[in-house]
Amino acid sequence: MALLELTRKEQTRPLWACGKTLFQQKINDGLIPPPIKIGKRGVAFYKYEINATLAVTIAGYNDEQIKEFVRELVAKRKNLLKQYTHLEAAND
Repeated sequence: MALLELTRKEQTRPLWACGKTLFQQKINDGLIPPPIKIGKRGVAFYKYEINATLAVTIAGYNDEQIKEFVRELVAKRKNLLKQYTHLEAAND
């Protein structure tokens, strides 16, 4: 599994079958993992986080369970960083 595989918003949003506004609202509500910065104006999503969140959504998790799952995924980002570098996260 390529943990650092990224996907852009334009490729990610259709997986959720919703418009731009609802997609952003789901991110704001903690139902979709937030993107990471990949440049001054660019953002992307970790593909494995998106796939995992889709899986629990399809499995029938309720909103609170999904939010907790997303919080755990985001918390694990620091551990992922430590696997590749000795630096602290810039996207905290």
